[in-house]
Amino acid sequence: MLLTGRQPADELLLKLDENLAGMAQVPGLFALYDPADTPACWYLRTIQRTAQAHGIPVYARELAAGTDLPQEKLGGLIILSKTDTKIPLPRHLDVDGTGEGDFAFLYRGKFGGYHRNTPCTAEACVRLLDYYQVPILGKHVVIIGRSLTVGRPLAMLLLDRDATVTICHSKTENLSSICRSADILICASGQQGLVDASFVHEGQTLLNVGGDADEAAVGPVVRNLCPHKGGVGALTAAVLLTHVISPVTD
Repeated sequence: MLLTGRQPADELLLKLDENLAGMAQVPGLFALYDPADTPACWYLRTIQRTAQAHGIPVYARELAAGTDLPQEKLGGLIILSKTDTKIPLPRHLDVDGTGEGDFAFLYRGKFGGYHRNTPCTAEACVRLLDYYQVPILGKHVVIIGRSLTVGRPLAMLLLDRDATVTICHSKTENLSSICRSADILICASGQQGLVDASFVHEGQTLLNVGGDADEAAVGPVVRNLCPHKGGVGALTAAVLLTHVISPVTD
């Protein structure tokens, strides 16, 4: 089965519109971005298109132009850059879970659902599994990638759902064998072509978040495949905008 992100994104955006209809003033998103970071600029354009379609203002500014907050009402702030900018984020505006307080929150667990300070791509992975009713409880999940935006927070989210989680990376020995042991394999290292048919087995669910998997090779083997194009990324912007309009709870 092909697990695309468009259907769960549409469902989430429908709920977004319902919540927006009850707001007297719609909060905006402040996006600081590095124009030299091509993937970040692509993501920004996706955010802007989706936000415009649903009436959420996006105030975009290059990082070099300064970080002073705009005067408009804001519901979130996101920094789109592949480099560590060291810009402090007010927690009430941190809608992509990059602050130290948010890491501590993830490690505590017991979320009781989705939380507005969760890294959006990690949350999108879990939402996609939920939408397609892929069981998580008690399952062995292998994540390739240990980034602060996907691998590590995703591991915490899945542990909170009672999965058994293994995180792999570039130094992992016997990587293909470990991946074959998974019920759910999540590829998020960004190493193109790393995962071939020797990494997977029949009955497995594979999320090709970072484009690691050779989809032509693994697709005929696994039970469920979430592709790199039109997969988790299609859901991530919807998650982000949901965070922007969600109330601050703590």
